[in-house]
Amino acid sequence: MKKHLSLLVAGLAVLLTASSAHAALSPIGVALVPPLQFPGHDYSVTGLRASILWGNQRNVYGLDLGVIGNMTDGENVGIMASGVFNLNKGQTTAVLLQGAGLGNFNRNKARIFGVQVAGIINKNDAESVVGGLQLALVNLGPYTNIRGIQAGIYNKAHDVVGFQLGLVNDCDNLHGIQIGLINFHRQGLFSVAPILNIGF
Repeated sequence: MKKHLSLLVAGLAVLLTASSAHAALSPIGVALVPPLQFPGHDYSVTGLRASILWGNQRNVYGLDLGVIGNMTDGENVGIMASGVFNLNKGQTTAVLLQGAGLGNFNRNKARIFGVQVAGIINKNDAESVVGGLQLALVNLGPYTNIRGIQAGIYNKAHDVVGFQLGLVNDCDNLHGIQIGLINFHRQGLFSVAPILNIGF
């Protein structure tokens, strides 16, 4: 019995101290807070990551759930949902849902196919595409192309094919309708319009 326990402890020690040069995959990730997580930060999770508070992995592919938050340094592909925040430093591909109680923060390219929803802010810093619905009090994506609906109090996008609905709507290119107190269509016939702005 002692021999089996020693082998198990040694095996876990090897797994937890693997270098980033030998990054590995795990079908499941469980985290309290970094570094109290399995597997370690240098691992990629393919399947399910469940963070009791928040976790931080290299890449996550699949279902990413966090009570407080989810953090990923590389790629995050799949469904992302957290009680407070999603922070992705690498490329993001959300299928069906990227949802957070406070905010979604994508620092690199993001592709959202479905719904990106947050209680306060959706912030896409790099060239991104939202195909479906982007919903928050503030939607901030100066390099984001919306294909569908962007709705909030303040909406900022590069290109909108569909609708912007809010108090203040702002985009460079519009192929659709803006409805709000004030609407900015930077390259349109009417660059500023109250209540309604239409672009073709």
